[in-house]
Amino acid sequence: MVLDQGPTPLYYQLKNILKSRILSNELKGNQRLPTETELCMEYNVSRVTVRQALSELMKEGLIYRDRGRGTFVTEGAELKRPELKGSIENLIASAKGSRIRVLSYKEILPPPHIAKILQLRKTEKVFRLELVRFIRKGPFGYSFIYFPFSLGKIISLNELNEMTEIITFVEEKLKTKAYRAKQAIDVGVADRVLAENLSVEPKTPLLIIERNYYTRKGSVMFVATTYFRPDLYKYEIELTRT
Repeated sequence: MVLDQGPTPLYYQLKNILKSRILSNELKGNQRLPTETELCMEYNVSRVTVRQALSELMKEGLIYRDRGRGTFVTEGAELKRPELKGSIENLIASAKGSRIRVLSYKEILPPPHIAKILQLRKTEKVFRLELVRFIRKGPFGYSFIYFPFSLGKIISLNELNEMTEIITFVEEKLKTKAYRAKQAIDVGVADRVLAENLSVEPKTPLLIIERNYYTRKGSVMFVATTYFRPDLYKYEIELTRT
């Protein structure tokens, strides 16, 4: 198969072809994909194009690599959750009318999954900003915000006030805009510290939202994990048919 030589990048075309084969269950869970060489020959593209397409599929969780064995389709990939899209501007607007109280700002060794997102070595540290966000009815969000060391070291506490909006603050520091954000939503319960700062009882159910913010070039700006009170924070998404 020869891909279209038009304006759409070849890697993007190849990624979508393979994605369609996976979601249609033509390529089944735990089935090994053709090798890079075989894909190059089948689609008449370079190895660089193939690798970029496979990298994009891995980011979406559709495939995985098993060192020494090859690349395989993720089990259940055909049932992959839908992608829900919004805008950075909506996130900024959602913070309007609230205020923050900074609890701490310090240099730490990050949790393993944060280190992985920021692509850090085991000994590399980050700066962690801990804050509570309030609305008129009371505290509704407790956040841990992780900054890469290069950014964190140029931030001081006296720059932050109760009206600081973290996204725009970081954009001003880095002199670049947040181009995209990846969001994951989970649920949990309040431990003693969360309960105290959110004015709820221990073991109260909480909504957990983690967002990773990226520049246009793909580097991570910062990671924010926020625990929300579901009685004061509602997350609404409007879905339309494309």
